[in-house]
Amino acid sequence: MFDFNKADLANIKECLKVDGYCILKNIIPHEIIENARVEYFQSIHQNYLHAQAESFLPEDILENPWRKTAVGSGNGVGEKYSQVLQTTYLPINNQKNFQNLSHCIKISVILRNKLTNMNKDFGFGFNFHQGTYWNASRVHHYPCGGGHMSEHADTHFPSILSESNIPFVQVAVLLSSRKDDFDDGGGFIINRSNEKIFFEDEHSKGSIVIFDGSLKHGVEDIDPSKVIDWNSNKGRIALFSNLYVAK
Repeated sequence: MFDFNKADLANIKECLKVDGYCILKNIIPHEIIENARVEYFQSIHQNYLHAQAESFLPEDILENPWRKTAVGSGNGVGEKYSQVLQTTYLPINNQKNFQNLSHCIKISVILRNKLTNMNKDFGFGFNFHQGTYWNASRVHHYPCGGGHMSEHADTHFPSILSESNIPFVQVAVLLSSRKDDFDDGGGFIINRSNEKIFFEDEHSKGSIVIFDGSLKHGVEDIDPSKVIDWNSNKGRIALFSNLYVAK
């Protein structure tokens, strides 16, 4: 497990302060990333797509993933912006079938907690009483053929975390690379100098992107000249773990 020491954290925080983002290159070993991709692709071939308006509870994903489309202008958390992707919420208890994805989740959550001065294990518990936080770990898969998320700034997550004085930062593990998995488009942020910075290159798999979600960011159209195939292994793929509130 990669250990983020005080010097690492100080450098990341400085990058966030100056630029609004930080890219940690190839943090997660290639073998783990490739195995994580295998686990993810197996899950999308074994679990059908739910409609984006269909809701679920954290108890529903203790053992099995929940796969749903995110198409249109509603994202389920009250924010409105155009998007085309599928989201797979990963099971909370089932590490046997998702060992490598769970490894990626743990690294990203520990990093997020350290950057926000939380206990390193915060959010890992399975207490879903009303008002408590839980880690919504999920894979965002933007398919070739126009998968995208229009430019926006996050408002939902900072709002719910502010009630507990928890700082907000986005941490993404990149599970795809330009050229290998898609050619055009990709994740971007508008940095503090108002420059558009794309996250992916030919060697992105295994990198971690940390960014200030209050800055404008999004995913530019992925290979718009192709036809969407929701079951394809191609496209732009990233893993996120955000704190959700149990209702």
